[in-house]
Amino acid sequence: MRALTSLLLAAILAPLPAIAAPKAPDAPATLAEPYRRVDGGRAVQIGLAQTQIETSIEIGRVAASTGGDLIGALIVSGMDDKRERLADSATERANAAAAPLRDTLRGFDVDALALSTTRAALAQPDWFRPETFAATKDVSPASRSAFAFAATTPQVVFVTYRYTLSPDFTQIRVIAEIALEAKPPAKRRNIVSPPLYRQTVSSIVQLGKRSYDHHENVARWNADDGKLAKAALAAGFGEVERLIPYALALTPADIKAFTAKDREKGFGAGFYGPLIRRDDADHANLLLWAKDGLIHIRTLPGS
Repeated sequence: MRALTSLLLAAILAPLPAIAAPKAPDAPATLAEPYRRVDGGRAVQIGLAQTQIETSIEIGRVAASTGGDLIGALIVSGMDDKRERLADSATERANAAAAPLRDTLRGFDVDALALSTTRAALAQPDWFRPETFAATKDVSPASRSAFAFAATTPQVVFVTYRYTLSPDFTQIRVIAEIALEAKPPAKRRNIVSPPLYRQTVSSIVQLGKRSYDHHENVARWNADDGKLAKAALAAGFGEVERLIPYALALTPADIKAFTAKDREKGFGAGFYGPLIRRDDADHANLLLWAKDGLIHIRTLPGS
């Protein structure tokens, strides 16, 4: 019994991975040439479900038990419950710490930033031809399906945004997923077309002076009516405006070059991966390739 108790305690105290979202259907990370130039252009849905900046958490890992008996099942059940309670507690603390910044940003129009960013980004490739733009807070599969069915263009585009604080509150991250689909046939209203393309671009803006105390980091973002936080959001969306056309232009040869074994690696803001480039204006700012797409990292001047 003592051994069982020790095993359970060790499992509970082990680090726990971040809770992953359901995996989206596979889609190419580059857009095939036949799908680039289409007669009739593309209808664009801009999705931003949030009404305030998100928080994110990092908690430990609970080791899984391979036992198939009743005691093993009880251990697994206890660990699952522990994981959920740890996550709930961490989320509650993160939301409490972020509350002052959320209050300050309440009047900051992130929806307008998302709309202007998307319009400017998709206007850059001369072949893209966005025809209509529709903003929505409903980013559910049902909403996307309805939009695609109602579109009068042969392809539809979904640009879905998130903006969040990092778990240690030293970063503000702006994340955009770009997905292209063919308009579904008229008689298949409830059928989702296989995606022709999906790419994620992330812009991470971090504080120059970072503390181990979450509340001190929030206070820095929030000082002077949220001056640094607003600057970080503007910079983050501005970088996404540059990253979207770059992502759309990538070819399989580019991805092969990024993932080559001898590719130079870069590290920044806790991320490590193949280095694509360093910014000319500041070589500390860099663009990395990751499994989920492009990640740009910069340190906010004067922070």
